[in-house]
Amino acid sequence: MAEKIKKLLGEDKSLEERIFTVILFSALAIVLISTIVTMIEKLSIFASLFTLIAAVILVFVMIINFVWKKEKLARIMLCYVTNCLVLPITFFSCGGIDSGMPLYFLAGLFLIIPTLKGTERIVCFAISLIVHICTIGISYNFMEGNKARTQFDHGFLAKLELEYRIIDMIASVAIVSFFVCATTYLILSEYQKERRKKEILLEKLDDLSKKDELTGLYNRRELFRHFEMVGLFSERKYYIAMFDVDHFKNINDTYGHLFGDMALKDISTALNASINPSENEIAARYGGEEFVLLIRAKDDDEAFERVESIRRKIERLKWNDYPNLSITISGGIISCFEHEKLNTMLSQADELLYKAKHSGRNCIMSQKNAAE
Repeated sequence: MAEKIKKLLGEDKSLEERIFTVILFSALAIVLISTIVTMIEKLSIFASLFTLIAAVILVFVMIINFVWKKEKLARIMLCYVTNCLVLPITFFSCGGIDSGMPLYFLAGLFLIIPTLKGTERIVCFAISLIVHICTIGISYNFMEGNKARTQFDHGFLAKLELEYRIIDMIASVAIVSFFVCATTYLILSEYQKERRKKEILLEKLDDLSKKDELTGLYNRRELFRHFEMVGLFSERKYYIAMFDVDHFKNINDTYGHLFGDMALKDISTALNASINPSENEIAARYGGEEFVLLIRAKDDDEAFERVESIRRKIERLKWNDYPNLSITISGGIISCFEHEKLNTMLSQADELLYKAKHSGRNCIMSQKNAAE
C-alpha cells in the first residue's frame, strides 16, 4: 500500500496532482477518525451513518480519479459534495454549533483553493460559503431554548453534553489543524521543489549558453563577455594565450573523430586546471581545436613560464588505447597591458600562434622570443 501511495506521489506527477492526492487521502483519514470520535461520544445513529457515507463518497472520488482517470470530475465532486452535502448533514448529526463542526467548514472551504482553479474555484467557494452560512443559520431553529425548535426535535440534531463538547472541540481542533497545516506544508514544500527544479534547469540552460558542449570550457561568446567584464585593467597584468592542437586533422583521420573528441576533452581539462577563476582567469574554446586563456602574472617571464608549463603538461598526456601517441600544441602569448583594443590583442596572439606553427610546432611564441 505504501509503495502504491509513493507511486501516486511520484516525481513524474505534477505539483497539483501530488497535492490533490494528499488532500484525498487526508480527507479520508479525517472522516474515518471522525467516525471513531462520534462512536466514542455516543452520538445518534445518524452521526455514524453520515460519516461512513462520507468515507464511501471519498472512496468513490478516488476511483473516479485513479481508476477512471477523470481528475477534473473528481476535483469538482470532492469540493461540492464535501461542502454542500457531507459537511452540512454531518453538522446537524454531530452536534451542530455546540460541537467542533464549524472548524470542518473552514477546512472544507480551505481545500477548494488548492483543488480547483480559475472560475471553478471562485464559484465553488461562493456556493459553499453560502451553504455553510445557511446551515449555521438554520441550526439556530433547533437550538435549545429557541421557541422555533418544535417539529424537528426527533434526534436528528444531536446535542452534546458538556463533557463531550470539550472532547469534540479538542478532537476537531487537532484534526482540522493537522489537515490545514499538513496541506499548507505540502503545498509550500512542493512549491520549493518545483522552484528549485526550475532554478536548476535555468542554471543548466545558462551553463549551456556559456559553455562549449564538448569540452565544458567557456565558449567564444562568453569569452568576449568575460573580457568586457574584467576590463583588462591596466593596473593588473593580464595575458592572452592562444593555442592550437598540432596536426589535429591527421589525428582525426588516423584515430577517428571519437578519439579526437576525447583528446580535445583531455586537453581542455588540462587547460581548465591551469587557471585561477578567483583572479578572473578563464579558459575557452575559441573554435575547432583552438583555445584561448586569459591569465594573470606579475611579468612577461612568469606569464610565459605558466603557458610553457601548460604546453609541457599536454605533451605528457597519455591514452590507454594509444600509449605511444603524443599530442602537442602550439601557442602565442600577448600582454594585455600594452594594448587598448581586444581585437588587436587577439589578432597579435593569433599571429604569434602561427609563428609558433611555422617554427616547428610544439612551442610557445611571445613577442620577446619572436623578435629574437
